[in-house]
Amino acid sequence: MNRVLLTKTRRDLRRRLTQFAAVAVTVMLGVTLFTASYDAYRNLSASYDRTYQRLHFADLTARGDDAGRLAAAVRGLDGVAAVTTRTEADLPVEIGDGRLRGRVIGLPTDGRRPAVNGVDVVRGARPAPGDRSGVLVERHAAHTFGLAPGNTVRVFDGVGWRSLTVRGVAVSPEYLWPAPSRQELIVDPRSFAVLFVPEPTARSLAGLAAPDQALVELTGPARHSADAAARVARALREAGAVDVVTRADQSSNAALAEDLRGFSELAVAFPLLFLSAAAVAAYVLLTRLVLAESTVIGTLLAAGARRGAVVRHYLGHAVLTGTAGAVAGAVLGTFATAAVTRAYTSALDVPDTVIGRHPGTVVTGLAFGVLVGVVAGGAPAVSAARTPPAEAMRGRTVPLFRPRRWGRLLAGFRRVPLTWQMALRDLTRSRRRTLATMTGSVLALVLVLASVGMITSMRAALAEHFERVQRQDATVISGPGAGDLARQLSAVRGVSAVEPVTTVRVTASRDGRSYATDLTGFQPGTVMHGFRTPSGRWRDLPDDGVLAGAALAGRLHVRPGDPITLTAPGRPGRQVRLAGLVEEPLGTALYATRSTVRTVADAGRAGHLLRFTDGTDREAVRSTVLKLPGVLAYTDEHALRDEIDRYLGLFWVFIGGMLALGGTLAFTVIYVTMTVNVAERSAELATLRAAGVPPRRVAGLLAAENLTAVLLALPLGLAAGTAAAWAFLQSFSSDLFALRLSLGWPALVLSAAAVLTAAALSQLPAARAVRRLDIARVVRERAR
Repeated sequence: MNRVLLTKTRRDLRRRLTQFAAVAVTVMLGVTLFTASYDAYRNLSASYDRTYQRLHFADLTARGDDAGRLAAAVRGLDGVAAVTTRTEADLPVEIGDGRLRGRVIGLPTDGRRPAVNGVDVVRGARPAPGDRSGVLVERHAAHTFGLAPGNTVRVFDGVGWRSLTVRGVAVSPEYLWPAPSRQELIVDPRSFAVLFVPEPTARSLAGLAAPDQALVELTGPARHSADAAARVARALREAGAVDVVTRADQSSNAALAEDLRGFSELAVAFPLLFLSAAAVAAYVLLTRLVLAESTVIGTLLAAGARRGAVVRHYLGHAVLTGTAGAVAGAVLGTFATAAVTRAYTSALDVPDTVIGRHPGTVVTGLAFGVLVGVVAGGAPAVSAARTPPAEAMRGRTVPLFRPRRWGRLLAGFRRVPLTWQMALRDLTRSRRRTLATMTGSVLALVLVLASVGMITSMRAALAEHFERVQRQDATVISGPGAGDLARQLSAVRGVSAVEPVTTVRVTASRDGRSYATDLTGFQPGTVMHGFRTPSGRWRDLPDDGVLAGAALAGRLHVRPGDPITLTAPGRPGRQVRLAGLVEEPLGTALYATRSTVRTVADAGRAGHLLRFTDGTDREAVRSTVLKLPGVLAYTDEHALRDEIDRYLGLFWVFIGGMLALGGTLAFTVIYVTMTVNVAERSAELATLRAAGVPPRRVAGLLAAENLTAVLLALPLGLAAGTAAAWAFLQSFSSDLFALRLSLGWPALVLSAAAVLTAAALSQLPAARAVRRLDIARVVRERAR
C-alpha cells in the first residue's frame, strides 16, 4: 500500500505541477530572502565587531576639565582593560579653497597606535616622534577632498590659521560612519573632516593645558555586564566627568546599530509574509485536492489503507513542496549572502568584511519550509482520513455553505448581469476558497504598503526637516575679524535673508542622567527654524528656558516645566527651565534665544544662517562667501539632503525589490487559487461550454468571481498594510529619528491598483485552462 501511495504522490505532483511549483517558488523566495538578509545582518554585525575589537573601540568616553584625574579614578577598577587620555576639539579647517568644520583629535607622541580607539593607517604613515606638524586625515574626508600624503591643510586655532602636512590616511572605529554627533548623523561631506594630530599639537590648537577626554575599554565579561559598566561610569562622574558616553550611545556606532536593528527586523518580517502566503496557497491546493479525490480516498480506506497512511500521503504533498522550496531557497540564500554583505560593507566603507557561514540560519530556513507544509497540509490531510469510506465512495461532499438565501437575494436584482450574479453567488459556494483568495490579497497589500509606507514616510520626513523645520539654505561659521559679516552676506547675490546663530556643545543632566547634544541660539521670531510640538502645533521660541527634542524627556525623565542643568565645556553647569518639547525627524537638540545661550556659555560657535532666492547659483554663493574675511566654514543644506539621498540609495533598492515581490506574492496566491478553482469546477465549466457559452465568457465569469474577492479584501488589506507600515516605522524611532507614518491617498490607491493588476494577470492561466477543457472527457467522467 505504501508503494501505491508513493506512486500516487508522484502522479499528483505531476498533474498539478504548476500549482505545486508556484507554492514551492513562494517558499523559495521567503527562505532565500530570510537566509540572505539575516545572514548578511549577522555578517555586518561581525564585521563591525571585528573592527571594534582590532582597534580597541572605547566602551566609555568621559569628558572633563582634568582627564588625567578621570583616568586615575578608574584605572584599577575590576573590568577595566585599558584607559587613555587625549584632547578633542572642534575647530575650523581649510582644505584647498574650502573651509569647513573640523574635529582635531590627539595622538600619542611616540608614534604608536593609541591603546584605546586605535587609528589604523591605510595609506602613508603615522607622524614620527617629534613631528608636531604632521596629521592623519580620516578616510572619509580624504576621499571627499582627494587628500594624500604630502598635501597641506590648515586649522584655525582661535587666533590664526596653522598649516599641517598630511602624513597619512586613517581609519578610526569612532568614524566608521562619519557622524559628528547624535544630532548630526548625516552631514554634507564637504562640511566636516576629522584630523588626528600629535597630542601636544591638539592641545595647542584647542588652547587647553591638559587632555579633556578619558577613554575606557572594558574587558569582555564587563562589556556584557550592565552593572560593571554602570559602576565604572559612576566612578568617572564622581571624579568630575561632565559627560560619560557609552559605546552604544556613541554617534557612529549608534547610527550603525540603528541600521542593523532595522535590517534584522526586515530580515524576519518580510520573509514571514512570503511563507504565510505559501501556506495559504498550499492549504487551498490540498483542500481542493482532497475534495476532488473523495472517491479515491474512500476506495483506499475500504481496501484496508490505514488512516495514518492517508494522512501521511496528503501531508507529504505539502511537506515535499515546502521542503523543495526551502532547499532551493537555502542554497540561493547562501550564495546571495556574500554578495549582499559585500554590497553593504562596500556602500558603508567598512574596513573589515566578515562573511561567515551560519548553519543555524540555513536550518531555520529549512524548518520554515517544512513548517509551511505541516501547517498547510495538516488540516486537509486529517480531513481526508476522517472521511467515512461509504460516503466518500458515493462521491458526495457536503457543501461548506448552501447559498439559498443569498442566491434568492441576487435573483431579485434583475438589472445585474447574469455573469455577475453567478460570480457573486459562487463567492459563497466555497467560503474557504474565497477566504484564501482574500487572505493572499491582504498579505500582498501588507508587503506592498509596508514598503511604500517606509518610502513615503522617509521622504515626507526629509521634506519636513529641510523645508519646515530647518529652513535655511546654508550655514556660515565665523570667527574673529568677521566685522559686519551680516551686512556683507546680505550683499551676496542670491541671498535673500540672513540671521545670526550661536551653537554650543552642552551636556543636559538631571538626577544622575545626562545627554550630550547641541544648544542652538536663534534670534526671537526666527524664520530660519520651525518648532513643531509633539501634538503637531507650531510654536515660537520661549523668552526664558529652552525647547528640547521629545526624546530628551525619556532620556532624562523630565517634562515641560522641570529644571535641567546645561554644562558647556570649561563652564560650570547652569540650571534652566525646560519650556517645552519639539518633535523633529532627525536628532534630539536644544533650542533657545541667543540671550539664553549666552547665560550658559560665554562663547560658542558663532555663525549666520542664509536663505536664497529661487534659482540661485549655489556654488557661486559658496565661492563668494568663503572669500569674505572672518568666514571659517560653510555648509550647503541642499548638499546635505543630496548626501542623505545617496546614502539611502541601497535602502531604496531593497524596498523597491519588496514592492516587486509583493506583486509576485499576489500573483502566486491568486494563480494557485484560480487554477485549483478551474480543476475543481471542470464539470460545471464543461457543462457551460457544452451549452454553447463561449470560452471568453466562462473565463470572464471566473475572473469576475476572483476579482470580486480581491476587491472585498482591499479594505482589510489597506488597514492591515497601514498598521504594518506604522509598526515598521516605530521600530526605527529613537532619539536619532522620529518618523511619522505618511501614507497619502495616492499611495493607497496605487498599492491597491498594483495588487488588482497582479490578480488580473493571474487570470490569464485560468482563461487558457478554460479554453483547453476536454468537454467530452469531462462529460464521460460525470456520467459514470
